[in-house]
Amino acid sequence: MSIHVGIMCKMCRKVHFIATSHSIKPSKLAAGMYRLTCNPPCLTSGEFRKESMRPYRVSEDVFKKGYAKESEYELVR
Repeated sequence: MSIHVGIMCKMCRKVHFIATSHSIKPSKLAAGMYRLTCNPPCLTSGEFRKESMRPYRVSEDVFKKGYAKESEYELVR
C-alpha cells in the first residue's frame, strides 16, 4: 500500500485522489481553489484549497480508481 494525497467528501466519507479522480476539477469561481463533485449516489459538491488535502494509505488498485470507500483507506498522521 502506498500513500497518496486526497480530499474526503464530508457527506459519504469517500476519499478522492487529486492525481486520479475525475471528480476533482479546478474551480471556475476562485483561483487556487478546486471543486469536488462526489460520485453517485452522493453527488455532494464543494470547493476546497489544496491545503485541505491529506495523505492516505491505499492500495494501487484503489488509487487508480480515483477514490476510496471508507474501509479502503487509512489516514496517515
